[in-house]
Amino acid sequence: MIPIGLILVFGLMMTGCKKEGVTDEGEPQVELTIALPDPAQQPLWNDVDVLVLTVTGQDKWVIADTLNIVAGDTIAVFTLDVPPGDNRLFTLDAMDTLWVVLFWGRLETDIEEGQTYDFDIDLEPAGAAAATHIKIFRDGLPWTSSAMDTMLQREGFTPGPGENQYEIFPSDSFASVPLEVGVDMVIIVNDQNQTFYNNYAASQAKFNNFVYSGGTIFWEACDRGWAYGSILDAGITFPGGVSVDSTYIYDNYNLVYNPYYELVAGLPDTLYGTYSSHETFTGYPLGTQTFTVNMTEGKPTLILYHYGVGWVMITGQPLEYCYDRLPSQTTGELLPRVVRFFLGKPPVPPKGYYYQGLGISGRKSSGEM
Repeated sequence: MIPIGLILVFGLMMTGCKKEGVTDEGEPQVELTIALPDPAQQPLWNDVDVLVLTVTGQDKWVIADTLNIVAGDTIAVFTLDVPPGDNRLFTLDAMDTLWVVLFWGRLETDIEEGQTYDFDIDLEPAGAAAATHIKIFRDGLPWTSSAMDTMLQREGFTPGPGENQYEIFPSDSFASVPLEVGVDMVIIVNDQNQTFYNNYAASQAKFNNFVYSGGTIFWEACDRGWAYGSILDAGITFPGGVSVDSTYIYDNYNLVYNPYYELVAGLPDTLYGTYSSHETFTGYPLGTQTFTVNMTEGKPTLILYHYGVGWVMITGQPLEYCYDRLPSQTTGELLPRVVRFFLGKPPVPPKGYYYQGLGISGRKSSGEM
């Protein structure tokens, strides 16, 4: 039996394993084989307790199945019947005993009636390689910083609509810009004005549906900055009903919550940055990965969670501001890591990445916001 916690993790209502009116008769059989990581190479795999496979289709049905993991297992095999049709999305999650997703894999394929299929799914750290293209939404530069653009260019991303490219859109295009599941990583940029947040609130159902269906969004949630916009005043909730806390904690230090998560592996235990605990969050679902917390209260400042079969990452850190002030403001190292992680690249930038004389674009040079 699938526990209630799993329903919360996926944001799906699962009343059974079949779409109403669909029977096993004539449905193609699918066998999925998963090569399991070597715990010696992936220590976090020791914490995995169960594999959860979710199959979704454009006609809104859900199939869910689970397999318990036993120490020493090297492969896992799911066998199930899947209704025929195009764009069947297989999402596999490897969870610990608290239903935190530690690894995942995805396969999208067409299924034809009367056929038998044998597929492999590769496992990655949870959320990794979820997208191939970046769509950035902003009306202005956060804290007048061009750090996002500088970072993307330094990482080898170029402007354009293709793979490993990025596009930038204003908030009045929230409703019109198409979003493609499995391709687009949406970035909502820090420190925007009230019009920007109001425009997002008017279109947030679109972004929620995008993620729910398998999309990826990176929400930079530092508001009430130099642009004065307020997420709460706009009535925004993040996918799954998560919201920013109503009080701000201007703590300059973050603690890395779990150094075994690939996104933060190799970072110092304590990260410094001006107001690096600017925002914390409430209402996040069971199974959320917490990467960093503030030092004073231990509240999360960088989190990742499933909504539907997509991914939401939210930061309460002024990453662009801190990136401009690397190497001293180490919180800024998270900015390239997050983008590289979601685009399927090793999250740690190459050595020598930060060089003396890194430009600072901003109105203030004292390090104070």
